[in-house]
Amino acid sequence: MMELRKRPRPRLLDPDFVSSPPPTPPRKRPRKQAAAAAAVENPAPSKRAKLCGSYYIGSPVVGLQPTRCCRLAAPVTRVSFIPRSRVPFNWYEPDMWTEVAKYLHGADLVHLAATCHWFLHLLFGDDSIWCYAFFRDLSLRTDDPRILKLLILRPFHRSWRLLYVNAFNNTHAYCFRQPKKHIEWFRIGGFLMDTSRMLLTATLALPRGMPPADENPWFSISLTGACLLTNVRPGIWIADMHMVRCPVCNFKKCKGTMQVLDARHCELYLEKKFKDGTWEYEDLGSHFSDGPLDTAGAAIFNRDHIHTPHIGNILNAKSWIRERSNLLPRARFTPIAVAMNSNLKPNHGLLSKFKAMRYSRDGEIVSVRITQQLL
Repeated sequence: MMELRKRPRPRLLDPDFVSSPPPTPPRKRPRKQAAAAAAVENPAPSKRAKLCGSYYIGSPVVGLQPTRCCRLAAPVTRVSFIPRSRVPFNWYEPDMWTEVAKYLHGADLVHLAATCHWFLHLLFGDDSIWCYAFFRDLSLRTDDPRILKLLILRPFHRSWRLLYVNAFNNTHAYCFRQPKKHIEWFRIGGFLMDTSRMLLTATLALPRGMPPADENPWFSISLTGACLLTNVRPGIWIADMHMVRCPVCNFKKCKGTMQVLDARHCELYLEKKFKDGTWEYEDLGSHFSDGPLDTAGAAIFNRDHIHTPHIGNILNAKSWIRERSNLLPRARFTPIAVAMNSNLKPNHGLLSKFKAMRYSRDGEIVSVRITQQLL
């Protein structure tokens, strides 16, 4: 006898929210047929399909079909080259940062060293960076054969880093002696003393007869306004120009000034005896120029190179001194000489004094000074 079964009643759907008929349940199939049908209905995704991510958004209303959202991917273009593996870039390459540091100022080098330990060890362990910066900021060319002899490894207490700090930390000779007399100053530059003979002049011209190299230059200074020193410490010298108050009177309102050409060995400020005042300047002599003068100038030369073209740049004063109406001082320097010049107001004469500082009583000269005062 045949059994009758009741047919299931379909679910009631709200006609206002029905947009498509509900999906019919799949029929049961064998495993092999189900796998083949699934392969036909859902083929393997292509490369473009893998790049394109698919998302299904379920409908919040019962009976609605889920919506499929797909992002379109950019078309894949074929390349004509074969990609190769690259060596990873090393940000901490000593040779690269050493070259970059050559273009930085001293303050920038200190800031770079404060970023991390690696830069600290690089900048404070490699003294060649500070050596390059020292010659660069003094406008001295390191390709000069005479300067190449000085590019040597220095001890720690006289390293290139300490020389750079003492040369460019706004310290000058009047910071240690007579600071109240000082008005202003500016850096002229550096020059080379590869020998121990230095010529000082109170004018922008060489004397007609070369002064004798005697121990007492007082006579040659008073007669010709020049002297020859034969016991100068070789090395790099730094020249500055200073404006100081007149030493004749001690009034605070005195407007009298005098100009000073000061040159020193680059290691002078590292000496303890200079800082504590043990070493003092000694007077070498004075030269008086009688009568009204239009200009006041002084120069320092490397005696063994006075016949080179560099000296001509100093002696040709008309090419670099200021116009007569401009009273501001001006200086000039070459690798072997320095000079300064100022246009003067109406006067009755000029008094030039020569001074020198020695390492010891009869030791090498480490600093010289030419002061010029209007009378």
